[in-house]
Amino acid sequence: MQPHIPYIADAIEEDRSLTDVEAGGWKLLESDDVTRDEVWELYEETLRFVLDDVEVLLENIDAENVVITADHGNAFGEYSIYGHPEGMILPTIKKVPWISSTATDEETFSPSGMHAESQREKTNIEDHLRDLGYV
Repeated sequence: MQPHIPYIADAIEEDRSLTDVEAGGWKLLESDDVTRDEVWELYEETLRFVLDDVEVLLENIDAENVVITADHGNAFGEYSIYGHPEGMILPTIKKVPWISSTATDEETFSPSGMHAESQREKTNIEDHLRDLGYV
């Protein structure tokens, strides 16, 4: 899901629950409680966090073609719009990253003891969707 509001990098770094994270920089920005630069920094920190995991993935699979993309972009104040409101056709929302790469399994990571099912059990889906602004 990341990078997406809520910006979770700080919470993970500080070992806080992800459901405790402020729901979004957009609301803070719209209320003038923080600066655009502060919210952009939160976004970038979360993006870096995600790209670290992408790097691990690319070092642990074999693939001739890998594409890293997203389902939408985000407005960041263009026309006073933030995020990706439904029905908006702004270029910044329609423009998505498209990175082509390859991957070689260098066996640098072993998910010892990690199971997708046990990870799912730790995450309350309703809370997660609420945090993302969908519920």
